[in-house]
Amino acid sequence: MKFRNKILFGMLCLLGATMSQADLKLPIKNIAGDSYYYYKVGGRETVESIASKIGVTPQDIIKYNPSASQGVTKKQLLFLPVSAFSQSATLPSQNVAFAPETVKHNVKKSETLYGISKLYDISIDELVAANPEAINGVKEGDVLIIPKKGPSATSSDIIYHTIQAGESMYSVSRKYNTTIESLLELNPGIYPNHFVTGDVIQVRPNTTQNIALKKNIKQFYPYTVQKGDTYDKVAAAHGITEQELKAANPDVKKLSKGKVIYIPQQGVDNTHVNSSTATAQELEQTYSGKIGQVYNEVHHLKGDNVLNIAIVLPFQLQKENKPRQAEFYLDFYKGFLLAIDSLGNQVGKKVNVNVFDTQHNLNVTDSLLALDQMKRMDIMIAPGEPKQLQRCNNFGKKYGVTVVNCFSPNNDDYADNPRVLQVNSPTSYMTAAVNDWIDSKFGDYNVIFLDDPYNTEDKDIYTNIQEHITSSKKHYQVVSVVNSLDYATLSNYLDPGSDYLFIPTSGSKAFLAKIAPALKQVKQKRYDCGVALLGFPQYFNYLKEYRATFEAIDTYLFSRFFVANEKRAKVIENKFTHKFGDKMIVTTPCMGLLGFDLGTYLLTSLKTSNELNSDTPAFDGIQMDFDLERASNWGGLINRCVELVHLNGKTMRESIIK
Repeated sequence: MKFRNKILFGMLCLLGATMSQADLKLPIKNIAGDSYYYYKVGGRETVESIASKIGVTPQDIIKYNPSASQGVTKKQLLFLPVSAFSQSATLPSQNVAFAPETVKHNVKKSETLYGISKLYDISIDELVAANPEAINGVKEGDVLIIPKKGPSATSSDIIYHTIQAGESMYSVSRKYNTTIESLLELNPGIYPNHFVTGDVIQVRPNTTQNIALKKNIKQFYPYTVQKGDTYDKVAAAHGITEQELKAANPDVKKLSKGKVIYIPQQGVDNTHVNSSTATAQELEQTYSGKIGQVYNEVHHLKGDNVLNIAIVLPFQLQKENKPRQAEFYLDFYKGFLLAIDSLGNQVGKKVNVNVFDTQHNLNVTDSLLALDQMKRMDIMIAPGEPKQLQRCNNFGKKYGVTVVNCFSPNNDDYADNPRVLQVNSPTSYMTAAVNDWIDSKFGDYNVIFLDDPYNTEDKDIYTNIQEHITSSKKHYQVVSVVNSLDYATLSNYLDPGSDYLFIPTSGSKAFLAKIAPALKQVKQKRYDCGVALLGFPQYFNYLKEYRATFEAIDTYLFSRFFVANEKRAKVIENKFTHKFGDKMIVTTPCMGLLGFDLGTYLLTSLKTSNELNSDTPAFDGIQMDFDLERASNWGGLINRCVELVHLNGKTMRESIIK
């Protein structure tokens, strides 16, 4: 069937060319491999009369023969390229037939089967059916076959393409008969210069439109030969080769004074055509200088000197006795305002902060999103409640508003929504960063997992780390802890001269109480062994009670946030109290500091840019750092920073990324 389609298309092109030659009724010259109609000007003819006579416009004649704009002379030759006037150039664009390619996905450190299935809009069962070896999970470096979806070969449904060496946006656009606008809209990750061999992109084939195109054309200028002229002298004087000059004048054997010859010059024609008729080279010439502008247009980015921010949170102001969660949101908002005040005029843009109370009600959220002013927002800070967050994320995707999720670490809309910014690093990304750090810091340590058989809450973190330890073939043991662990039992697992990293499988305070005394004793008594503890993020909640114990054991904690420089934080807390009359609520994380860090990051990052992207500079906050990465070329943004804190008498904090 595909073979027949190609034959039919070829016949149509041939028929169009034949008909156009007959219609113009002009002779043809072959010049340097290209065919040109030519017309010899008669006496008293004008450009207008010639155009009417041969069936073109005066502008067509002048386009390829610029000197005709000043009039024409008797016996002058006018050239028109056959390709520009053949009927095939005006035929409706044809759908391109192609066989959907087999897409191979290279698994990254942070990726899981679930995440990959969501990325490609398939089920885990479909993914495992195509990759039986993935039944027990995936690891970095694995290559998965992505099952093909159902659309036909000429459909305009989204497909996936793996970028090949030497390909560009322009060549891929031609291959699939689509537009640069469509590629940029579907894949914000390929802008500004991230078209990377081996990456996968989304493509919607056979999606064309009329575009303003810069086309390279050949223009002809008449030249009267002067005494002493030779082909090489005339060619050099006009910046072309002797071969090009001779090719443009195939009937002229020798130059003689007074003879008129024609000088071919490269020109550019600004014209409106269907994108399907443009070559990759013409697309590159047209778009290379305005990719940023096109990107802003397809993503509805305003690009002005105003930054519109919507804070859409459940402040629940309608309630006389507001719940504690509403107070947390209010503290976040105050911290955000403090960031705006602190930056003063450094932003370089007018900043409009629009605040809306969802009242923790889905119907109210829907009514707020229906307001026209919401479509004009650049940034929307959304609530953490799952259904309300999903509504906001869908709105952002539709209207080009970046939705910031800083309250729900478990939401995964970032996988397939390019307008979502996930502030809290997803668990898979966080543990990938921690696993890398374990390899570099404790590469030669033995690992002992202290297992809480009754814990179910933190299994994702524990499982990810254990799978990594297993796959890296590091020596490890699992010690099940039901009752309180004692020194003698734990000491029996340690060999003299060996080093050990203890990793609990639960972050609960009750489980910490079972293991902490024995770990402290081992550290103090087993001087023949190296001992360290890698604790859960929840351990930060127990610092007031357990800091001395953590320091005695030599403990490392990881989290998405931590305040290391308390003096720096105190300055902000004092400004907060001075401005609002009350202190920040003490929570983990501190919501006031979270609002301040996020506000400072957004304002400093967007003062010279229209949006956040994976190349936005990293940011060192008071409680949280920011360094963005796209989940995929078509996915949202993830803050991949993880805070690592070393408690050993001198608290040290660093930001690690995967």
